[in-house]
Order: sequence, then structure tokens, then C-alpha cells
Amino acid sequence: MKGNRIILIIFALSFLMACESGNGSSTTAFSQKLFEYENQGWKSQRITQFADGIHYRATEVPNEYYLLKSEGKNNLHLLDSLSRNFERERIIEFEFEEINEEDLLKEEFTRMNYDESVTYMASRIQGDFIAVTSGNDTIACSGVQFERHFKVSPFKRILIYFNNIDPSENLQLIYRDRLFDNGIFKFKFNELPFKT
Repeated sequence: MKGNRIILIIFALSFLMACESGNGSSTTAFSQKLFEYENQGWKSQRITQFADGIHYRATEVPNEYYLLKSEGKNNLHLLDSLSRNFERERIIEFEFEEINEEDLLKEEFTRMNYDESVTYMASRIQGDFIAVTSGNDTIACSGVQFERHFKVSPFKRILIYFNNIDPSENLQLIYRDRLFDNGIFKFKFNELPFKT
């Protein structure tokens, strides 16, 4: 009986060690991925277009960048798990900047009062963006977050979210500018944010 207990304990310990080593290799791979992202500066190609005194900039950013900002580096197992859960989501930073660094939400640019312009940037602008995959699937924007800088920076930035996109797909972002009425802009990302 005592021999069976010892065998059971040895089996349980070896099972736990195997589980730990499996998680360790995953964490090590994720840690290596973070290291590569940090050395590459986190962001992929930035595409800028210009119309009527306004720079329109789109930059695709890996999800891990925002996971690290919100969760920190203390729990790599959690970050790795979250990264896998959100691997089919894409985040694009989109910036607007007036050539003379004027506040673009003023009525002279948007033909709306300032509060209406802020409201538009915070929610309604979501309907102005779509993504087209390299397989020609059209994906509606699933969310937007307006980063308020309270006139500290010369640009306005929003984060645009898209769901259910194969991580290996290249994207083309299409923006129909209803805020400043400058037409349609296409931003073709020819590469993934980072090769994995």
C-alpha cells in the first residue's frame, strides 16, 4: 500500500512538472515575441496621406502592445493567454493632424460645435471605417476609442478595432472622411504588424 502511494506521488509530481515545462516553453516563446516587438519599436508601417491641410496617419499595432500597457509584464502566462484570445482582432492607430498644429475639432474645420466634434470622434466616426482583407472580405469596424489629449498634442488619435480577421491576412483600411469632408482614403498595409 505504501509503495502504491509513493508511485502515485511520483506520477503526480512528474505530471505537474511536465505541465509546468509545457507552460514554460509557451511563456518563453511569448517572452521572445515581446523582446522582438520591443526591439522593432512595436509599430509596423505607418501610412500618411495629406488633404486640405490635414495629415491622415494609419499605423497597425500588435495587440501585445496594448496588453502590456494595461496588464504590465508581471504575469507572462496571463499575457500569453490574452494574446491568443485576441489573435483575430486588429488594432489600428489613426491620427489627424492639421499642418499648422491647429485644433482640428474647432468649428472652422468640422462645421460642428466643439462638443459635437468630440462626440463624433468618440463614437460616430466608427461607421466611417472598414477593412478589406487580402481575401477581399469586408469587415466593419467593431469599435473605436478616442484618446483625449486635452490640447497637449497637436494631433487627434483614435484606436480602431476590427474582429474576426485571420492573423495572416494583410489589410487595407478604407476611411470615408465625413468629419472634415475630404473624401475617401485607402491605407494598404502590405505587411503584418510583425512577422510571427
